[in-house]
Amino acid sequence: MSNTNPNSFSRRVFITAAVFVIIFSSVCSAWFISIQRKSLVDKLILEGVLIVELLATNARIGIFTENEGLIIPYADAVLAHEDAVSVAVFNADGKLILNKTKDLGINKYTISASDPKVLEQNIARMKTNPVASHAEYGNAVEFWSPVTAYTGYATEIAHTQNTKPGRLVGFVTVVLSRKLLLHEMELTVYKSILTTIFFLLLGLSITYAFIRHISLPVRKLMYSVRNLGDSSFPKKIPVLSNDEFGQLAESFNDMIDELQRRQEEKERLESQILHNHKMDVIGCLAADISNDFSSLVNVFTSKIFVAKNYLTPGHKAYEELDNLSGSIEHAKDIARKLSEFSKNTPVFMEVQSLANFLKQATPLLMMPSPLKLNLLIDDKLYKCRFDKWQLNRVVGGILDNAKEASPTGGAIIIEATNIEISNNINVADGQYA
Repeated sequence: MSNTNPNSFSRRVFITAAVFVIIFSSVCSAWFISIQRKSLVDKLILEGVLIVELLATNARIGIFTENEGLIIPYADAVLAHEDAVSVAVFNADGKLILNKTKDLGINKYTISASDPKVLEQNIARMKTNPVASHAEYGNAVEFWSPVTAYTGYATEIAHTQNTKPGRLVGFVTVVLSRKLLLHEMELTVYKSILTTIFFLLLGLSITYAFIRHISLPVRKLMYSVRNLGDSSFPKKIPVLSNDEFGQLAESFNDMIDELQRRQEEKERLESQILHNHKMDVIGCLAADISNDFSSLVNVFTSKIFVAKNYLTPGHKAYEELDNLSGSIEHAKDIARKLSEFSKNTPVFMEVQSLANFLKQATPLLMMPSPLKLNLLIDDKLYKCRFDKWQLNRVVGGILDNAKEASPTGGAIIIEATNIEISNNINVADGQYA
């Protein structure tokens, strides 16, 4: 996993899936080895039973006559089998007629021929139940088969139909080595281990790729959330599926859209507040200039009126003063226009949140100032109908007075709450903010 956090979601899912894949592969491998082992053992036993029964059938005359020469060719044919180790032939009384062993340096494979007690037990079993049987001794498997003689063709047919048994004339035993079986088992285990490792690596690779794919939205979401503190907004997450991860990505993208919309709305409101505050300042400045200019114009007008009283209408200076009176009227017109500009601000009355207005406007109106601003605003403050730009001028004027009254620093507290007025001659009864 690319994430180095040991407790990450992807790492924990991958470890869980890896453990499951390992256990599943191990169980399947053990089951396959068990099936193969059973199949090989069954194959060896089936071959042994067929070999010993063929030997009993083909060597029947030699055993009946106890002629070793008639038995040897069939015994050599059995020993030619790669798994055969030894062949032993007995008459009905348990007397050994023939015992041949491959030159392997190991004669212990002739189990019955070398152990009278085992031989006696096998003969007794053959007499009571004359069917082929086998027994396992370490790395060898010994197969027994009775040799039965029949009196005629009809009796032979009856034997094949299991309706009339013949006369027991002897026994044959064949010992097969399990070395080849063990070698095949080793090859099977080796191939099984290689196959298990291959499929294990393949399963882990597929699991890794699958987990990387399903955890991609989560990792992108985590990366985007980490970038929320940056100045720029994080990028949207691509929606790769319609499951819970896809729904999570869609919800995050909706949140990004909402944050961007709110940021744009905030910037627009701040821009409007600053613009209108500047316009208010310009209006106040225009009003002050208009008042001062009107006062100066009135002074000039009164002085010209007094000066004209000392002159006759035909005097040259009288005409100049009379011409100056026209310019004074033009100056008065300019003063009136300034006054109209400062007073004729359009009014937009609408119902809106007074709390939001105070929270947004007052910090801007306080700049720049070292004074601390404390807002004590009721969470359930009523919405009111007002023109926010004119109210902005009112609050701005109050704050300017407060700042001028606090030259040494301090704090300005703005409190807004709901009240109910009744029995007041100046204000109608009702609820107010």
